[in-house]
Amino acid sequence: MLAFLGMGLLVAATLVAHRPPPPLPSDAPFEELSAARVKAALSSLSAADRPHPLGSPDDARMRRSIADRLQALGYSTALQTQLTCREGTCGAPTNIIASREMRGDAGGAVLLAAHYDSVPAGPGASDDGAGVGTLLEIARIMASRPPARHPLILLFSDGEEAGLLGAQAFVQTHPLAHRIQSAVNLESRGTSGSSLMFETGTANAWLMDLYARSIPRPMTNSLFYTVYKLLPNDTDFTVFKEAGYQGYNFAFIGRVGLYHTALDDLAHASSSSIQQQGDNALGTVSALMSAPAPSAAREEDVFFDVLTRTLVRWPAAAALPLGALIAIVLGVELAVLARARMLAARTALLGLIAMLGALALSTALSAGMLAGMISVGKVPSLHAASWIAHPAPMHLAAAALPLWLMAIASGWLRGRSGFWGLWAAASSFYALLAVLVAAIAPGAGFVLLLTAAGAVLGAVPAVLRALRLLPVSAWMMDSAALVPALVSFAIVFPMLGFLYAALGSPAWPISTLTLGLCAMSLAALMSLASHGARRLIVWVSAVGVVAGAGLTLVSPTYSAEWPERVDVEYWLEPDSGEAHYFVTCDSMHLPAPLATKAQFGPAAHPRFPGSSKRGFVAPAPATTLAAPELTVSSATPLARSDSGQRVHYELHLRSARGAPRATLVFPASAGVREARVAWGEGSAEARLYTLPSGATLLQLLGLPAAGADLGIDAAGPAAVQIYDESRGLSEGETIARARPPATTSSQDGDLTVVHRTVPLNPAAGR
Repeated sequence: MLAFLGMGLLVAATLVAHRPPPPLPSDAPFEELSAARVKAALSSLSAADRPHPLGSPDDARMRRSIADRLQALGYSTALQTQLTCREGTCGAPTNIIASREMRGDAGGAVLLAAHYDSVPAGPGASDDGAGVGTLLEIARIMASRPPARHPLILLFSDGEEAGLLGAQAFVQTHPLAHRIQSAVNLESRGTSGSSLMFETGTANAWLMDLYARSIPRPMTNSLFYTVYKLLPNDTDFTVFKEAGYQGYNFAFIGRVGLYHTALDDLAHASSSSIQQQGDNALGTVSALMSAPAPSAAREEDVFFDVLTRTLVRWPAAAALPLGALIAIVLGVELAVLARARMLAARTALLGLIAMLGALALSTALSAGMLAGMISVGKVPSLHAASWIAHPAPMHLAAAALPLWLMAIASGWLRGRSGFWGLWAAASSFYALLAVLVAAIAPGAGFVLLLTAAGAVLGAVPAVLRALRLLPVSAWMMDSAALVPALVSFAIVFPMLGFLYAALGSPAWPISTLTLGLCAMSLAALMSLASHGARRLIVWVSAVGVVAGAGLTLVSPTYSAEWPERVDVEYWLEPDSGEAHYFVTCDSMHLPAPLATKAQFGPAAHPRFPGSSKRGFVAPAPATTLAAPELTVSSATPLARSDSGQRVHYELHLRSARGAPRATLVFPASAGVREARVAWGEGSAEARLYTLPSGATLLQLLGLPAAGADLGIDAAGPAAVQIYDESRGLSEGETIARARPPATTSSQDGDLTVVHRTVPLNPAAGR
């Protein structure tokens, strides 16, 4: 029972350690960052509590307010507007760049960045208004400080939500971009939670040394960084890394149900989260401004915090040697125990097979429970925002599953493998995995490496006893399994707290797998327990699984504080006079109040051919809206190649109704991969986004009234699909108003879309 008491204490310590600090009031000392002042600065900005996406009038109002406030603080402020394209999206973001006198070192400037645009559906008070307010508060503090070794540049980027366009424009064309040595970026993925440093530059050894010395409560680890590099998620820091900047990326991640929705407003922004994020930003920026330039070496570190009290780190290059050393020492211990007839290879192998079977079965059952919850509509599809209002019961079920099956396995193996067979199986598996992961991804292997090291240390008394250097004592076996179990759980518990917030429901089978790996150490301990104690563990954990699944089935999936995302679109094709409604919802079950407002079909359909976004469709009355215009200015045959005859088209695209967004979809047969885009005085090269069907997509945001010019190469005749989009509904307000209370609009929100098909003819324009 000592192990379970230790696990309970670790959970409690984790919860206490991960609470954000109390916010400082507006009358806090002048030189300290105050969350109250951050929120006051944010609330004073025009359009701070209204959606202000790229190119909108509210985006311009927000920009003017920020620039005015910076100038009042004595900063030199400049605007940078640049037509920019990235991953199939083009727009003309306007960045705000602020600095004081460029004093200090001629190079090595420090960039502090946050984006001021929001998604169309919500005001973005946390994402990333909190970052904007924090930059203004740090600007106030820095204005009163003496010059540092390196100057500070403030970047309020535009178009981050549209595809990192503002950051891309800055690093590509701004004169100050080449002076940047390091960057600190502020983001959020929710409206509350602890501020996590989840990404660094590629040479992070010197960065982590600075971080450890400048942050009183470090909250980070290299596993997050390693995993994040594999995910499709991006922030402005992605662009900064591509440009060679070093630095830190911070975000708070909590209440993600409000992320990118209309409820990401000032009322829901957590002052404690803002305080912690601001303290982290101020601490790291101050350290970077005072630090000498880094060496040319590109070392990386393995690192993790211990309950936010200290940062442990070592060179990534040492991970594999350390893993190999631990495996060798463990091998020596196993040989000593085998020679003392405390262990046999057959018993260890049997224990390993049984425990891996329990691990695989528990993970499969957890994934099966998730699939079942999705099929009955209690958990959203994995393609949607897959969080629910009451996740605690499923957390319980996912955690109890591996304990349940590992307890059953330990009872069955008690007379077959014994304590040392189970201990040897788990410890050898940890050591083998530690070496393997250290060779592939050193930053991700510290959990396994430290667990294997714990097994080695815990077994030292038993080894000394086998060598007849210590008297026999019962606690020797307990320590051999207890030490690695507590080490693994101490490291894993803090990370599991972020897993669900980051991934949603897929976190449950991943948590089961992770906790199952940790529970392999407990299997040896449970084999020592009495029959009654082991039965109690089996029954309590089984009740946890059943109760967790049952409570999830009877609990509401959504609530007013954790709403379902439901968006309504009105689609019109003027050429045919056909119109329809398109409604998306996370649950993929159309809310009944909406279903009664139109004749929706029972099955979901793609938003357009080739789109992965699916929703419910119903006929709609046609209104009078002008169709988007695509005219062929010229069509020039190119030299024939192996792929056949291709034609270069010069096109002009315009929204006749003044819609600010337009999307073009080229069929796969046209082979359009790149385009030149121009409007106003700007032009840019765009690489189109490829849909699963092979068709390619180009999206233009902030499209001016005069339209845009395009240059493409296509294979012969092609039919291009054109969609122009505007916020709000020209028809369908009745459906939108029928949204139940536990729903909200999200991301792009409600839209009016006008669609037409335009043929490209090689004979046109000659």
